[in-house]
Formats: sequence, C-alpha cells, structure tokens
Amino acid sequence: MPLPARLASLLPLLALLPVAASPETGPSATEAAWRIHSARAADAIRRAEITETRLGEAAATPEAEIRFEEFFSPVVGDRGLELSARLKSLHGKRVAVRGFMVREPKRSPGIFILAPRPARVTDDGFCMIDDVPTTSLHVVTGTGASARAEPFRPGRLLLVGVLEVGPAPMADGRNAYARLRIESPAGSARP
Repeated sequence: MPLPARLASLLPLLALLPVAASPETGPSATEAAWRIHSARAADAIRRAEITETRLGEAAATPEAEIRFEEFFSPVVGDRGLELSARLKSLHGKRVAVRGFMVREPKRSPGIFILAPRPARVTDDGFCMIDDVPTTSLHVVTGTGASARAEPFRPGRLLLVGVLEVGPAPMADGRNAYARLRIESPAGSARP
C-alpha cells in the first residue's frame, strides 16, 4: 500500500483520539504550576525524611543518642554559643545521631557534614555560600590514603560512631567543635 493510502486509512483512527486542550496562560496557569511544583517538592521531602539509612558501626549499640538541639547551651553568653554540658559529657563515647548529609559541590576525602535539616553549600565561582546550620557535625569516615570522598546520600541518616568534642581543624578547611568518627567504612551502609 503506498504511503498516502496508509495515511488515508489512519485518518478515521486519528479522529477518535482526544484533542489536547491548549494550555492556559496568565496568572492562573502560573499559580496552578506553582501549586503542582510545591506539592511535588513537599512529597519528595516527606519521602526523604521517612527513609532512614544507617551508617557506621551497624552491630554496635550506642551508649547514648544525641539530638542537634542538645549541642549548645540554650543561653548565649558574652563569648557567643557555648557547648552544652550534655555534648561535653559524651566526648569519647559511642553515640547515635540522626540528620541529613549536607550537599556540597566538592567533597573532601574522609569527611562529610551532617546537619539537622537538609542543607547545601553552593559555589557560584566567587565565594562559598554556606547554608549549613550552626549545629552541624563533621563526620570522619576515614583518614590518610584510604580516605575517599563519600557520595551524597539523600534522606535521613542514622549514624553511630565515637563522638569527639573540642575545636579541631578539618581537611575541608573548616574548624569543627564536634566530630563523629565512624570506625567502620561508610560504604557498608545498610537501609
């Protein structure tokens, strides 16, 4: 059958297909698009928050669990924020912490930052813009030649490791007042 005859035989079938409505334009269409986008974003955040990945010493039972709200004293003194007595008391102990891995454009080998909420660091070419909360935690996954940059993991993480408290310079150029040392490789994560 020649091509024009084939097209002629398909025309009755094309007439049965629903005609797509022309898209709306104007303020109501923009508002509708933002409502759809906002709903999808809220759903993605909700799914990320209910999914939890465990990293660190999977078989080890932590001595305590600490929340980010417990990192600093509730009163700001003359010297600014002060580490809480609870955080100091857990120095050198195996603890569990829940949080979100900070998304960074460049990761330092053996280190990532854990924050109480989803956060990111952006690099626009001129300067670094930190959207990292004050109550963040450096997580040390390895040192030396064996250290590798950890891939970004979305969603909530449950980390178990040894807590270190006190100022220390980190490989990423920041100073950390709290660090969590994960003794087992972070690649051994399990959902």
